[in-house]
Amino acid sequence: MKTNTIYTKEFIQEKLSTDISWITRGLIVLYQHQTESEKYTKETNVLNYVGFNGSDSRYLSYCSEWVLRGGTLSGKHLEKVSKRLPKYWKQIQNIILSKPH
Repeated sequence: MKTNTIYTKEFIQEKLSTDISWITRGLIVLYQHQTESEKYTKETNVLNYVGFNGSDSRYLSYCSEWVLRGGTLSGKHLEKVSKRLPKYWKQIQNIILSKPH
């Protein structure tokens, strides 16, 4: 597998804070990595270092479910999500690099 050096910490953090397609996709991908129990309760109850952390779980799960039902992020929700997602850059990088190229 060829490693693409474009996916640096800085690149991913920038995209997760400014690019609506990255913000939306990143949100959904992280939500999909929550356990089923975490999705149901909207709380992080397993310390597995994947998905959302405890302080973001409820809000980001809500936003994820909104997008999965066909909604779009805008206004204050887009602003709040774009401020929270960059901290998850390493998970996103690992997911990108684990995909076959």
